[in-house]
Amino acid sequence: MKIIKGIPASSGKSAGMIFRIKNSSESGQTGNCPSSLSIDLEIKQFNDACSFVKNRLLQHVDESRIFAAHLEILEDITDRVISKIERDKVDAISAVREICNETCALFAEMEDEYLRSRSDDITDVCRQLIFELIAHNENPYATMPAHSILIADNLLVSDTVLIDKSKLAGIALRKGSKTSHVAILARDHAVPLVLGIGEAIDDIPDDAMVVIDGDKGEISIVSYESIIPSVPEQATIEKKADKAPAITKDGVEVKVYANAGSLADVEKAISLGADGIGVLRTEFIFMQATDFPDEAMQYATYIACAKACRGKILTIRTLDTGGDKPLPYAPVKKEENPVFGLRGIRFSLASPDIFKVQLRAILRASVLGNVRVMFPMITSLAEYRTASMLLEECKSELKNEGVAFDSSLRAGVMVETPASVIIADDFARHASFFSIGVNDLTQYMLVVDRNNPYAENACDSFHSAVLKSISEATASAARYGIDSSVCGEMASDLRATETLLKLGVRNLSVSPRQIPFLKEQIRKCVFYIDNNYKR
Repeated sequence: MKIIKGIPASSGKSAGMIFRIKNSSESGQTGNCPSSLSIDLEIKQFNDACSFVKNRLLQHVDESRIFAAHLEILEDITDRVISKIERDKVDAISAVREICNETCALFAEMEDEYLRSRSDDITDVCRQLIFELIAHNENPYATMPAHSILIADNLLVSDTVLIDKSKLAGIALRKGSKTSHVAILARDHAVPLVLGIGEAIDDIPDDAMVVIDGDKGEISIVSYESIIPSVPEQATIEKKADKAPAITKDGVEVKVYANAGSLADVEKAISLGADGIGVLRTEFIFMQATDFPDEAMQYATYIACAKACRGKILTIRTLDTGGDKPLPYAPVKKEENPVFGLRGIRFSLASPDIFKVQLRAILRASVLGNVRVMFPMITSLAEYRTASMLLEECKSELKNEGVAFDSSLRAGVMVETPASVIIADDFARHASFFSIGVNDLTQYMLVVDRNNPYAENACDSFHSAVLKSISEATASAARYGIDSSVCGEMASDLRATETLLKLGVRNLSVSPRQIPFLKEQIRKCVFYIDNNYKR
């Protein structure tokens, strides 16, 4: 058995057959020659490519903040590319390539590994633009069989969109960085990843059976005969379903809910042992539509999700558009800083007719008795009361129409701003429950745009101000006898589990794939509240 060493980047161990991919290249592509160049046409073709890439990124923005970061990169380079086309009289492809090379050269000179790895994201966005400009539509991963260990020089975030992750057992890369966005996505999806293998990756035969160990950073070339008896167990990138309660070493049960962005996510989460759905992000319904979805369409989705929960809680978050999740058809003017603009509940209250369509659909689905609703980006009691008043109006309308719903349904609050932490006691007197959204809470508490690829290192959820905010919001909920949970990337980070338990957190909401891993981690911890965070 031959063992090849690399850098461990995403934990897990699995077996599979090698699927080697040659990285797509556009290096030989050129645009129109100068004699036939039409500046207006080049700019139009570039703008069309931008629109296509933007819409594709928007479809995935709820999967990871990384896609939102790519939207920012796209916006950053757009004006620069157009200026280069106009100033240097070059075609769109050449302009994109030159801007890409100039920007990546700046990052290559930086000492910080994390910042250097951001050049991969710039290359990725530019590559998508060039592929669109040359009508490159090939999917090199289409023929990948089940239980494959993917081998490549490097992967970019846009590649992950093309990969059928149900067939993926692991990834091994010649290059790469542990701080790259591909490494982050691999960890989010619990895919074993070994990178930085270098020239040794060429020693792995194309038809080899290998075992990849993402904890040790090893690729073991083994014989098919020696591994085949255990392939069904080892060739999966997920732990088996864990439907037992997650109880700490000192006997405290911690509920593990799931974040979901589709009906498939809900079904997956429940099958893996989730105690319910802590956040159903309803943006996916709106992102897939060409106009605001009507009540019937939304109701069909919500009732299907509620049934898929099999009696467990389904928490539906109302539309959280704006910021890093704009809707192409939404009547919102371009904002200087959309992260601080018309987003979340502000958008809903500014568009009450659209908001009420969603509330009616949610109420109709609540007839099953396991549905909760919560409002995002709440910063004042006035916002909560206005939104709740519209909820009550919808109840009255449905009652008059003879439509069944859960009349006891009250709304919860997303605690994700400094304001909502400071007045958490006031919210706890009125709201049905809290969901502490650590991703947005961190960026607003630390004044860092979490989707800005150049400042992501400063977006630290372990910052003492963030930890104290979680502690105070959790304590407020406990004082007034309402449930509270924590969602966001920190909840999925197994390094944070014990810290969150010390803060008094009893409910966590994570990606479906993380449920068995988190339950296992909780059972290793002791639950006690560390009052140091309450000072």
